[in-house]
Amino acid sequence: MERRLERNMTFWIIMMGLFMLILLEKPFEKRSFGLLFLISYLLLIAIYVIQTTFVELVSDEFLMLIAVVFVFPLFVRLVVSSLRNRT
Repeated sequence: MERRLERNMTFWIIMMGLFMLILLEKPFEKRSFGLLFLISYLLLIAIYVIQTTFVELVSDEFLMLIAVVFVFPLFVRLVVSSLRNRT
């Protein structure tokens, strides 16, 4: 039961990051950093799909930690841009 909860949380974290990436018009200032982030985020999604469908590559806790690390900068960027738009 606990393992299923971790996989669901990882899924929701990855999806929140994806929607924040879509919501932000310019998520990153430098184009090369944005492309690198996008490639690594797609790799995270691929690892999640392989992990939940076929074989366990890494532990569920580590995968959730990686998802949080990837989504946190998007969340900060979203909060900062919304605060800029308010003033």
